[in-house]
Amino acid sequence: MGVTWSGADRAGWQVLDVAGLDRTGLTAARRWAETKLGRLREKDLIDTLIIVGELLENAYLHGGGPRQLRIRCAHEPCEVTVAVADVGGGEPKLRVPDRGGGRGLLLVDQLCLAWGVSRHDDGKLVWARLECSAE
Repeated sequence: MGVTWSGADRAGWQVLDVAGLDRTGLTAARRWAETKLGRLREKDLIDTLIIVGELLENAYLHGGGPRQLRIRCAHEPCEVTVAVADVGGGEPKLRVPDRGGGRGLLLVDQLCLAWGVSRHDDGKLVWARLECSAE
């Protein structure tokens, strides 16, 4: 199941406005995410923070800059969903890694249960869902 941002789908999300942040501001966004995920086991926390970092970085490099970072933790079963909204029109795609990159989305694909893109009038939402265990 994909992630949208309709009124019915907003419940339970933690949202950080990151519009206009430069690359150094992404560090603060990752720290914010860590505070919202503090109840996860260390392995799950690390995996989720890798996803957060990759989605933010991709939005910065390829999507015209991230606008929002969104995180939702669900229990029974324990799942974390990370979503980054940007204004870019491009489509994230897995590619063969090379010296220029290509490892980020491959890593996202390996760490999560599912990932995808939801289109909106003002851009897109790239999301990833991870399995987890709460402490």
